Amino acid sequence: MKAVRFGVGAICLLFAVIQVSCRNVPIFEFNDDFYSENPVRIAHPREVRGWGPTVALGEVAGVSVDLDDNPVIFHRGGHIWDYGSFNATHHYQGTAAIDVDPVLTLDQDTGEVIKTWGKGRFYLPHGITIDSNGNMWLTDVALHQVFKYEPNQDEPALILGEAFHPGSDDGHFCKPTGVAVAESGEFFISDGYCNARILRFHPDGTLQAQFGRMDTEVTSPHSLYVPHGLTLDQSRDALCVADREHRRVLCVTAGLVNPAEFGQNPLVLQEDNYKRIYDVAALRGVVVGVAGNTNEKTEVKGLGSGVGFSADLDQGQVVDEWTTISSLHNPHSIAVSQGGSAIYVTEIGPNKVWKFVLEPLARYKY
Repeated sequence: MKAVRFGVGAICLLFAVIQVSCRNVPIFEFNDDFYSENPVRIAHPREVRGWGPTVALGEVAGVSVDLDDNPVIFHRGGHIWDYGSFNATHHYQGTAAIDVDPVLTLDQDTGEVIKTWGKGRFYLPHGITIDSNGNMWLTDVALHQVFKYEPNQDEPALILGEAFHPGSDDGHFCKPTGVAVAESGEFFISDGYCNARILRFHPDGTLQAQFGRMDTEVTSPHSLYVPHGLTLDQSRDALCVADREHRRVLCVTAGLVNPAEFGQNPLVLQEDNYKRIYDVAALRGVVVGVAGNTNEKTEVKGLGSGVGFSADLDQGQVVDEWTTISSLHNPHSIAVSQGGSAIYVTEIGPNKVWKFVLEPLARYKY
């Protein structure tokens, strides 16, 4: 197994065999004075000031990008997830569905709302993914279900899980968090808060394989503790998981080329500064993610402690950290535009959506 460690200031970063010291760790300095013979360039995300919706939002749990490159968010309206939302057996304690449209399509240029949908259908939204065919995949942790909606359809084409009934068998989930979809239609679900597993499905919804187990200690690469977000880089046959409570990103072989390799060849990005990893997104060998506070929705000494990060899978290095001018506080989800020119980040408390555009990152050297 390999590991990457990163912290604010981007010092002591590398992919290396697990028992490594910092004696030979590359130091990254982000300015124009440093060059190497084979420099790696990953664009630096810069906040677009003044962009974003002007309507009131609930907790913005998820974000994806549609085929027109417009961001689509999944928010909770007036519902709040707190310690009273579930009982000890993970059954939702609320009774009413969200009474506003929780799915909002935003204009990529202005951030204003151009389409809304979903009132009365969801209880506690979490993840949203729009696949290469325009299908919308939604997870609801209160319902313990995953939904697939085809374009311009009001009724789901596929429902997985039993409404309001958590479970750990092949037909149930317990607070599922995210979905990643391949061009073939195969898809992956992070069954996050209770079961701590990653499941692979045939396009028709038949379960094919799974890996992962709940473990509060990292005893193996497949020990998970709240797999909170999921992303697929099909160009690398890589599936990356935001393993939140282990404060790491776990990347494994997705098995799109050889199904027998699903879950193998683990590669770990591990954070050093005690931040939870909430979500990741990948595009052509670049992984971006957001990390937040140790206590969700709680700021540290009144200061925003959230951060975005960028990593190069091929080089095995975290090469950048970034935030907003006013600082991220509680980032929860991240998405990349179709062409990779923009990144969107959502927050829970404050309930916000941020847009970043990408500008060249200076070269770095060992």
